[in-house]
Amino acid sequence: MTSASTNPARQPRSDHPGGLVTLRRLARYLFLRPIVASASGILLLVALVAQSVQPFLFGRAVNDLADGSTDRIGSQAMLIIVLALLTWLLRWIAANLIAIAAQHAMRTLREELFEKMQTLSLGFHQSRSTGEIMSRITSDTEVVNTFLSSSLFGIVSSAIQFLAVTIIMFTIDVPLAIVVILLAPVSAVLMGQVAKRVGKNFAALQASVGQINGVLEENVTGQKTLQAYGQARPSLAELRALSEEARDADRTASFLAFSVMPLVRLVSNSNVAAVALVGGLRVVSGATSVGSVVAFLGYSQQFAQPVGQISRSMNQAIQAAAGASRIFELLDEMPTIIDDADAEPIAHAEGDVVFDQVDFSYEAGRQILFENSFHAAPGQMIGLIGPTGAGKSTIINLIGRFYEIDDGEIRLDDKPLVSLAVDDLRLRAAVVLQTPFLFSESVMYNLKYGRFDATDDECIAAAKDANAHSFICRLPNGYDTVLGEGGNNLSQGQRQLITIARAIVAQPDVLILDEATSSVDTRTEREIQVAMRRLMAGRTSFVIAHRLSTVRDADMIIALDNGRIEEMGTHDELLAKKGFYHGLFMEQFRQAS
Repeated sequence: MTSASTNPARQPRSDHPGGLVTLRRLARYLFLRPIVASASGILLLVALVAQSVQPFLFGRAVNDLADGSTDRIGSQAMLIIVLALLTWLLRWIAANLIAIAAQHAMRTLREELFEKMQTLSLGFHQSRSTGEIMSRITSDTEVVNTFLSSSLFGIVSSAIQFLAVTIIMFTIDVPLAIVVILLAPVSAVLMGQVAKRVGKNFAALQASVGQINGVLEENVTGQKTLQAYGQARPSLAELRALSEEARDADRTASFLAFSVMPLVRLVSNSNVAAVALVGGLRVVSGATSVGSVVAFLGYSQQFAQPVGQISRSMNQAIQAAAGASRIFELLDEMPTIIDDADAEPIAHAEGDVVFDQVDFSYEAGRQILFENSFHAAPGQMIGLIGPTGAGKSTIINLIGRFYEIDDGEIRLDDKPLVSLAVDDLRLRAAVVLQTPFLFSESVMYNLKYGRFDATDDECIAAAKDANAHSFICRLPNGYDTVLGEGGNNLSQGQRQLITIARAIVAQPDVLILDEATSSVDTRTEREIQVAMRRLMAGRTSFVIAHRLSTVRDADMIIALDNGRIEEMGTHDELLAKKGFYHGLFMEQFRQAS
């Protein structure tokens, strides 16, 4: 895959106009296969020259007939037929070559989009709906694909044909050439005015499609909640309103775009009539020959063809410009978490983690963490507790450097996180989330997702350590059983045990457990806690816990409230202080009793 640094089409822009600038940038992707694209252009040029010569030969044959000379009629007819066949063959080969270049361009574009998705921060993904992002990757790229594969070829061939016919006409008869081209500006003005209005409507249409996809994605994902709260009708009403916006934008754009072709045909027919009239007068006056007029009638048709082709392609070109603009906006989005030029790779970490006066805010002016400082020694278990919104999940996100801090410093093994290679850092820290996520692949694939070079035996051993082996063996195909979307054919506890096994396979140096037992029953919780203890053995572990009993044996408990560390210490030490932690513990004790 072409890297972003060397790809000529990947020069970032601060604005994304949905017009010629965007289309030129898009067209440069075709020249990632320069030989194929250039060969297509050369063959197309030859084909159009062969096509442009045919009316001239036909006009000369008419003059020969008018003069009573029939010696060359047969050879001229044969030459016209050969040129017509050559034109068809060369255009066919050129169209296939440009299709090859277009598919390579689309493959590169899709790869770059996918690669970009992996580099953008969590903040970016959290600020946009999945449906809206998927719309850019699917719907917008399909519109672009149609343009590159077919419409662009028609536009380029029309431009070359327009130029070739114009030159030939002026070499044959200047006055008649002027008659033919006089009406061309009328067509150009018509298309220009319509294009401005159509472009805005197609941009609005693409945006509406993105919103519709976002709503659909949320409704499909949250179908159980939607039905439980009886929100089918309001959801349908929301989708209907968005669909009406898309329909109105599409209807207006399509009406304007489809209005161009009849107008262009009217201009073309007027052109033919003008050539016949002026040409007839010039024949009568002896200024030109009948053959020249006949040739010009053919050229007037060839001159009108590019205008008609462009008008037919304008619809797709404007849609492609709107779609490409949204794609380039995504490609030009700069990741907030990037490696320094001298970032240090990490093959292994001891797990010594230090927060030194760390301040953090997701948005400017809304600070989340205030002067957080603590030290986690290698192999220690650190419990993070506190009410909702206290900052617990924020701390573990910062350990994986999913966000940049505002002030202070975070160090791993006495090295600032910003000096370490991000990918290596995240490979050294495994995360088990509150809501486990599994892929629609086999159980074995999901286990190896932690480390794809792991053997089957290593994965099975990890599943045994995670107390997952027994239920996996009871699945229809054991470890080869393909899971449903998100693992929905397993229970919550089973999914969590598989994610713990996956973390064991990853062999991390730092472990992060984000309320891994909060959504399961008491019996399953005990199984998960046993598996977690095996996983945490010898590793620095950060455990976010809603149930304080989960972190009772932690080497250090950090009690957070409103982004500040209120207390730190062991369970017994914090209870003895009768402070913030003591209050939380007693409240849970009363609720349990």
